[in-house]
Amino acid sequence: MSSRGPRAASSSRDVSPESRPEPYDPFYSASDPIELAHLSQPSLDARDSHDARGRSPDEISRGRLHPRLHFGLSRTSGEYAPVSERNDSPKPATQSGTESTYTLNSLYQTKAMDADTQALVDRRAGEVAQWRVHWTTPAIIVSLFIAGVVAAMGHHFFYTHLNGRPAVEQLKMVRYGTALAFFVKSTLVGTVIVCNRQRIWYTFRRKAMTINGIDGLFSATEDPTQFFLNWEMIRNGKLATLMAACTWLIPIASVLSPASLTSEVRTWVNATTCFDVANLNFAHESSYNFRDTSENHGISVSYYNTTDLAGKSEGYFDYYDQPSKNARRLAFSAAYLKSPQPRKGAAVTFCGDVWNCTYTINFQGPGYKCDDISDSDIPEAPFKLDQIAPNGNFTYLAEVDQGTYGVQNAPLEPPYPDSLGVLESEPILWIGYAHKTTELYGDDDPKAKKWKYIHVPKMFKCVMYHTNYTYEMQYTPSQAAILNERDFLRPLIDTTLQPNPDNGSGWIASPSSNFISPKDDPDNYKLTSAYHSMGALLRTFLRGNIEKTTDTFTITRSDISETRLINGRNSYPLSNLTEEIQHLFEDMLITLLSEPTLVLAEKQDLPCEKTRNVVVFVYYPQSLWIGYAAVIAITSAFILVGAWSLCQNGVASDVLFSRIMVTTRNPTLDHLSVGACLGGDPFPRDLVKTKLRFGVLLEDEPREGPLGRVEHVCFGTLGETKEIVKGGTYAGLKKWRKDNREAAGGHEEKAPLLEKSSRC
Repeated sequence: MSSRGPRAASSSRDVSPESRPEPYDPFYSASDPIELAHLSQPSLDARDSHDARGRSPDEISRGRLHPRLHFGLSRTSGEYAPVSERNDSPKPATQSGTESTYTLNSLYQTKAMDADTQALVDRRAGEVAQWRVHWTTPAIIVSLFIAGVVAAMGHHFFYTHLNGRPAVEQLKMVRYGTALAFFVKSTLVGTVIVCNRQRIWYTFRRKAMTINGIDGLFSATEDPTQFFLNWEMIRNGKLATLMAACTWLIPIASVLSPASLTSEVRTWVNATTCFDVANLNFAHESSYNFRDTSENHGISVSYYNTTDLAGKSEGYFDYYDQPSKNARRLAFSAAYLKSPQPRKGAAVTFCGDVWNCTYTINFQGPGYKCDDISDSDIPEAPFKLDQIAPNGNFTYLAEVDQGTYGVQNAPLEPPYPDSLGVLESEPILWIGYAHKTTELYGDDDPKAKKWKYIHVPKMFKCVMYHTNYTYEMQYTPSQAAILNERDFLRPLIDTTLQPNPDNGSGWIASPSSNFISPKDDPDNYKLTSAYHSMGALLRTFLRGNIEKTTDTFTITRSDISETRLINGRNSYPLSNLTEEIQHLFEDMLITLLSEPTLVLAEKQDLPCEKTRNVVVFVYYPQSLWIGYAAVIAITSAFILVGAWSLCQNGVASDVLFSRIMVTTRNPTLDHLSVGACLGGDPFPRDLVKTKLRFGVLLEDEPREGPLGRVEHVCFGTLGETKEIVKGGTYAGLKKWRKDNREAAGGHEEKAPLLEKSSRC
């Protein structure tokens, strides 16, 4: 049991910590010895010699260092609790309290130090700090930033690739996008953190901050409470604090960017080929022979008479009789449905299952070319414009059978007349109608009493032509036929009708050279007959008239009232009757597409555009790049801050334990840390408020050696440090720097160290 001097009244074994007369003083030499393993004895010795001036011998004899006096700590503050016996250092009984105090020098000289550690200490002696920015830190910054930008672009291209595609495996695609977003977030945050570490070291060199403020800058990237509780950090390290705050805000981009990909119901378009679509080819009628009993012979739109049913006699021929029943059924369905009749399941047949499609067909067929003759005086017109309201009583009047093909009966035996079955002309459609306006007649107008509203008489004629049609067929899935082009090529039968002088009700067509004979030109005859049949079916609805004897009483003598050409509310023809008649006839032609058994039906493989409504990925680039552009721009700015800080610092540093260890080698900090070495909470309040800065330690009597003035850089109080000079020569604490000449065998060997110092 060792004596504790005047302060120790009894053995520690007999006195409990609570019974100690005063708190434990680690620097009082008469107390139990402690191992000052990391104190700089030279600094202490120098400071003690300095402090000895003006002190009483009693103070000097009591101990060389009184931290409580030197650092202003009250001996009665109760900051440190008494140390129990198990923490006492053993001492020989013969040693006095003063002789038992360990110094750092004696610790290094003890035999307990292993050989490897001693060799390392000897090898490190005389080393000076190197001024250079090692390539690893800039490489990490650049690599992380480039990786983040590349990942952001990859995220964009990935979503662009998905845009418009069917939304299959949506969860997997969203996971991929989220992974990319978090990778971008991680790399950019990492970039800012590395740059922030360079900035905080720049701040530490230029501003003295309390330990609490230093803690805040070191931990702000991991502890968000520092932004609300540590105002000194914000006040003295504004830019470093902003950089730390952005490391918490940058991840917002990882939330916004995955939301830029969504799924919506869109129209999926596929440009492809539609196979076996329906089209019309009237030329097939030219070779029609009703005697063909094969399964694929087809059905004509015309019925024929013949001079030989068996078709074996010499010079026999077939001649036109009337439109076929199939043609009648199809034409009438178009008239009564008020639109072309579609084939059952046409969309599936032509487009395929679950698809809609659009394609264009082209064919030649019959068509009516109509001309307005309301203002013309045409002698051959079968009626006058005055017969139309308001001057006449007719609201609709049509003559469509002039020069029509009549019923012809062939003799039982040849010879047959040359005119048998000959197509001499195609009837012209002469149509007049009254257009009822919304304007009223004046009260003094005699027509006001009967008609009330102003009526405008109109008249037009329509001639059948060989016509080239181009239609866009749409199946969505309902059928729609859109006329893109109608070209009139030539009249069907180019003849002119004149009244027959021998028969007042008859007509004579000329020239006869344009007649079409079934015997002389059977192919052209059958084609013309097919055209004529379709015209005859239209004329079935157009012939006749509608008469109004009063404003309310209407007499209808025409089947036109059964079609969409007449307004069902007032029994007046449509105002654009000319175009509507053409469209009705064309509806009859399109209806022929619905019957695949017709002779003129044809299958074709045509380019088409298939569409269907599917759930597809939809990418909104602005939603992705709003977040990414902002964080990339912020990160770029902080990279410039980090680069500038690196250049100003002259070295690339970090906040690792190894960096903290080497930058806190200061006897003052060792003294301040007594009793807090476990690092536990609560941390001493007055220690937290101690202001430090990172600078050059002001040591007593700095030595001048071969390398010049060698000093030590570390954290220290404002009064014991000065600013770091970039390019200066710095090493460890003075006590532990061996003489360069002694350690290196001469200054020549150490000269290259100065040359190695890198500068930004």
